[in-house]
Amino acid sequence: MKKIKLKNPNAYTLKRCEIFAEFSVQSSVDEYARRNQNDVEKIKLDIYRGKVAEFMVYDYILSKDKNVTKPDLEIYDKYHKSFDSDLMSDGVNLHVKSHFVNPRFPVSWVFQKKDKLTTSAGDDYLCLVVMNENGDNWFYIQKAKLAKFEQPKKESLRASKLCIYEKSLN
Repeated sequence: MKKIKLKNPNAYTLKRCEIFAEFSVQSSVDEYARRNQNDVEKIKLDIYRGKVAEFMVYDYILSKDKNVTKPDLEIYDKYHKSFDSDLMSDGVNLHVKSHFVNPRFPVSWVFQKKDKLTTSAGDDYLCLVVMNENGDNWFYIQKAKLAKFEQPKKESLRASKLCIYEKSLN
């Protein structure tokens, strides 16, 4: 599978992502707590990185002269969050998932077992983003129904999660 290089968003966009994470973290804390994740600063960082990944994919698609919806910066309460796609380009639903490289863990993307992408993705696509501290970022795009979902290596995640590992991508 081809790795597609991504550029970092500009400073203004990064600030918007930071503000989004700051103001949306409280609507996500309960869901993270159900997954035994209680560090609010870590949750905020995850939200920030996820939104940055969306903007990197958005900018890439725009650079190819394609139509694409903008990343959503609306803050929803916990009752109105969904598994809907993050972006849409020319009628195709794109789900952006990010992984920030950490040498202790393999590059992977984590999905809720109840997410429709793991069972009935239709014609939706995954944009699997890999982010690095040094700004060397890329993504893979794959039809979701062709994705190889696996049990997480981390035992505590197995009850509610599935993963895609970079080493398993074709």
